[in-house]
Amino acid sequence: MSTQHLRPYIVQLENVLDSAFCDHVIAEFLDSDEWHQARVGGLAEVDRNTRNVDVIELSSRRVLQRNADVRSAIEQTLLSAAMKAVREYQKLYPDCHIVRGNAFEFLRYTKGGFYRKHTDSFVKEPRSLSCSFALNDDFAGGEWSFFDADYSLSPPKGSVILFPSNFMFPHEILKIRDGVRYSVVTWMI
Repeated sequence: MSTQHLRPYIVQLENVLDSAFCDHVIAEFLDSDEWHQARVGGLAEVDRNTRNVDVIELSSRRVLQRNADVRSAIEQTLLSAAMKAVREYQKLYPDCHIVRGNAFEFLRYTKGGFYRKHTDSFVKEPRSLSCSFALNDDFAGGEWSFFDADYSLSPPKGSVILFPSNFMFPHEILKIRDGVRYSVVTWMI
């Protein structure tokens, strides 16, 4: 089945985040003891065969309080950028109605890291729109792959990818071959 007609709903916006801001976010959490193994969707359990990535829940009170002024400013900048990106998406697709957003997660894919094919909406978390910010691009691998490798993207630093979270948009993050891939994700309901 051709997926050409679905590709326009995957929108990449460049220069949404300033390069210095991206570096600032990475530096703030680089050596943090807050990193832990990411859980898998509805199972809410660690499964390194499905999702081999580390995460920090950026929006959690515990994380924000550790360096409140700096981390609150980071969250506010991300919130502003996400709102702007969603408005741009809604200009293209005005029937994309958003009720609220979710918290931000900071992801770190080290060499060998990946996330196998999945969708972002499930019974416990019925999401409408996925939003992922690329904080760096100085790594090899780690491409976004949609529709069983029929369509791939390698977003540049400072860009955001938005796409419907539903069953029509299965995707994966391909294995990191070299370096570390950093991103911030959130979802809209």
